[in-house]
Amino acid sequence: MVKLLGGRKGYISPLVLTLLGLSVSSVLAQDEGQAKQRLEFMRAAVESLEPESAASTPKAALTFASKPLLRYSDPTRGGIDAASENITVLLDASVWRLGMEGRPTALVTVEIYQAPDESRVLAFEFLSLSEAKFALQHKTENIRWDPTDSAVIMKEMPSASKPADSATARLVQMRKLAQRFSVNERLKNEAIECRLLTQPIDRYKSAKEKIADGAIFTFANGTNPEIGLVFESDGERWRYGILRLTAAEVSVTLDGRQIAAYDRFNAHSRTDWPYHGASHRIRQEK
Repeated sequence: MVKLLGGRKGYISPLVLTLLGLSVSSVLAQDEGQAKQRLEFMRAAVESLEPESAASTPKAALTFASKPLLRYSDPTRGGIDAASENITVLLDASVWRLGMEGRPTALVTVEIYQAPDESRVLAFEFLSLSEAKFALQHKTENIRWDPTDSAVIMKEMPSASKPADSATARLVQMRKLAQRFSVNERLKNEAIECRLLTQPIDRYKSAKEKIADGAIFTFANGTNPEIGLVFESDGERWRYGILRLTAAEVSVTLDGRQIAAYDRFNAHSRTDWPYHGASHRIRQEK
């Protein structure tokens, strides 16, 4: 017999414990299966976006990576379904990289929301990181994005030491630089301080773009990324850029001084802006 924990007097038979263990294992296996199904669904959603550009744009710059840079969920957060005015819950989400070399051409976020009536919505967020002219057209839905500019403006990082010689040492440097920033978000009239995820979601370099080392960090509400922070080195100095990854009101400070502020944004309003959003209802079982 196995004694109960917590100071209570009583016993649970090995049979009951075995049944409980099997039940938990079954639930975990089911959850894992559903998570895998949702990932494949999001991958297919990304593959449904067809890139268009001038013939001079390299194919690699308009190819999606096969795996997401980041995957997250946020069961405490959702949005308002404009049609039904019901609160929706964010079930699963992922951030994908467009472009196989150097700085990403764009970042695309895919989010799966569930409404109280069990219906589901697939939402896209698009962010251009390139001045190259391109577009993304959905194969079946009325969704198109034609960014006319890049959302990121790179600036010299003040009071930064010279980039180190090794990749490992440069990562340490970038983490310390990232700690000089802070991000605050206002959501549903609530002020939220976002936390820095110390592991960058992307690391890259490009001789063509004169990037000896580059990385994208994120500030998150829970695990939900709201602001991206780009660091790039040419081997002699550090530069940084801010990426808006949310339609919510958000502000960014560096060494206690505000350097960026974004009002609440209607991401559906313009299809040619560097930051854009779109959504459609879906049929997805789990």
